[in-house]
Amino acid sequence: MDIARNLKLLCSFEKSISQICRAIGINRQQFSKYLSGASQPSAYNLNKICDHFAIRPADLFLPADEFADRMEYRAGRSPRDSAPASSQVFRRAFPGDRKALARYLGYYVTHCHSFSWDGLVLRAITRIYERDGLVCSKTIERTHDPEEGALYLSKYDGQVSMLGNRIFVVEYQGLAHDAIVESVLYPSARSQVTMLRGVTFGLSSKQRHPYVSRSVWKYIGSNIDIRTALKSTGLFALDSGRIDPKVLRILGSRPFPNELLHYDLEPHN
Repeated sequence: MDIARNLKLLCSFEKSISQICRAIGINRQQFSKYLSGASQPSAYNLNKICDHFAIRPADLFLPADEFADRMEYRAGRSPRDSAPASSQVFRRAFPGDRKALARYLGYYVTHCHSFSWDGLVLRAITRIYERDGLVCSKTIERTHDPEEGALYLSKYDGQVSMLGNRIFVVEYQGLAHDAIVESVLYPSARSQVTMLRGVTFGLSSKQRHPYVSRSVWKYIGSNIDIRTALKSTGLFALDSGRIDPKVLRILGSRPFPNELLHYDLEPHN
């Protein structure tokens, strides 16, 4: 049974079965039945086991090969000892869905409405890639201030997860250390990955206004000329003719058709 094989794999990361049973609070004899496949955990014991190993209950029922792929990054490390409890909570949401996200690996030209300059679209380059068994992201923005001409460079590093048919990307501003940005995306067609659409939102520690915009990620390949791609980034007017018409139709003329999701934390009465 897959659940028994998956449980054995998890146990292989720790020192002994006895130690695991003591930590979880389950009788050794009963736990051995789970390992042999003679019986399955009750819902209560299942939750205790999954809390101990920092996984979701549904993960334990995955096919053994898929489960092994997800757990590969833990090799040589104890699930409980490898990270504090707070990190384990985050790991449950971003477990390293390599098979689910494999078709989305590569480079994208990302588009969203600019928060700093109304009426302009911000275009950046984002890469989705694998590292240490996890699916990660890296975004680079290069913009020139339309008024002063100053060059701004922003780099974001993050992790990627897939829940259902939604892709979640959470990124941290690595240069200024002042912003966390999240994008929630879904593919435009299941048959091929050409464009991801969704919403991007965040709040800088230096700004009092939250930011929300429709977002479009256009796939440009798994191997690209980075220098050439970066030259296509920046700020562009909606009518510049330099933005794909399909992207413009999805973005619309404003971040949202009303102000419900682009609001002031301290509105004026």
